[in-house]
Amino acid sequence: MLRHVEAILSAVHRPDFEEDDPVASRIRFFRRDLNRHRWLRVVVDFNESPAFVVTAFTQDHEPENWNR
Repeated sequence: MLRHVEAILSAVHRPDFEEDDPVASRIRFFRRDLNRHRWLRVVVDFNESPAFVVTAFTQDHEPENWNR
C-alpha cells in the first residue's frame, strides 16, 4: 500500500464514510477507491499520540452501515 499513501491520507481527511472499529479508540475511514465498486478502508488507532494507521486495504463491497 506504500504506492497509495495519497489515497490513504485522502480517506482519513475526506472520508466518504466512517465508523467506530470494534477495538476501542480506533476508527474506520472509507473512501471509494478506484471506482464505484471498490472501497478503501483505513483503520486509524487514536490510543497513542500521534495516531497511526493500523491497516489499509481495498474491499469490493460497501461498508456494512453505509447509507447511500
